[in-house]
Amino acid sequence: MNSAQEKLLFFLGYNLSVILGAQKSGIAVNVDDCARCMMGKILEVAENDLPFSHLVENSDIVLHAEGPGALHHLPWLSSFNWLTSVADSNLRKLAATVLDIEGADGKRISRALDIRLGGMAPGSLWIGFKIVLPKAEQDAALAELLISNITHLPDLCRFIEDEGINSAINESVADPAMRDAGLAALLRFAPTGKKGIHTLQILSHADKAASLSQHERVVLQESLEKPMTTLLKEGIFTGDVRQADFDKTRIHLRNVHGIGSIRCVVRAMTASKALVGKKVRVEGRYECDREGRPRLMFVERITPMQEHHQFPL
Repeated sequence: MNSAQEKLLFFLGYNLSVILGAQKSGIAVNVDDCARCMMGKILEVAENDLPFSHLVENSDIVLHAEGPGALHHLPWLSSFNWLTSVADSNLRKLAATVLDIEGADGKRISRALDIRLGGMAPGSLWIGFKIVLPKAEQDAALAELLISNITHLPDLCRFIEDEGINSAINESVADPAMRDAGLAALLRFAPTGKKGIHTLQILSHADKAASLSQHERVVLQESLEKPMTTLLKEGIFTGDVRQADFDKTRIHLRNVHGIGSIRCVVRAMTASKALVGKKVRVEGRYECDREGRPRLMFVERITPMQEHHQFPL
């Protein structure tokens, strides 16, 4: 039984006990009048609380948009379309990155993800989404990893401050590559204000709701272009460019000898599509996880290898 049903059950039980108590005391009670008084509260819970509880129960992540385009009764269609299309695109990008970092074929799996509408609720725009791995990829460990990274997005928001990202995030998210992927996802969710949405709340079972606005968008944009720790090491690695996010200047380097994979920030450089599927050498500074593995590299120079190794994408 969800909280809304419990609330309704308590309300009905309390009022019925009051009516029965009054009747036992010899007080005349008009049952019809009592029913009319109760009906207003029942309709309120049925129209507002029950849909919201159903939405949260059936969703991995819930988005709540506020602004002139997200009015309670007549939201703009363009605002609704923006919210659903951004959610679909962003969840697939995050899934591809998270799964790639763990050595799976993130690009292929993300394309086949079954993203379902967990429900809608009144009060501005409340929309929930549930993620289901394709049948061919029903791996419990991968599913748990993916859902965990999605449901903990609200927790990452608490590290966004006025001037940047609080360094405590490094302790909360031990893997720099996963941290970078999560913050990049928040940036894609942060509204620009152009679609009638000024604030976007994100909530999940794992964490309380957190809000993103144009201010958080600016902070994220600036922070994602620079290291979040001074504990950087110089290094040179060779691997295959498996995935590239050209808008955020990220590439994913696979088959790095002795390491596996590294997420790379290319910053001012241009990540050419011609590099995808090729072997390259990257030079720069990198962050490690708690086990000392290089996970996030800030590339200062990238060089295609003479003997390119092509592999299927």
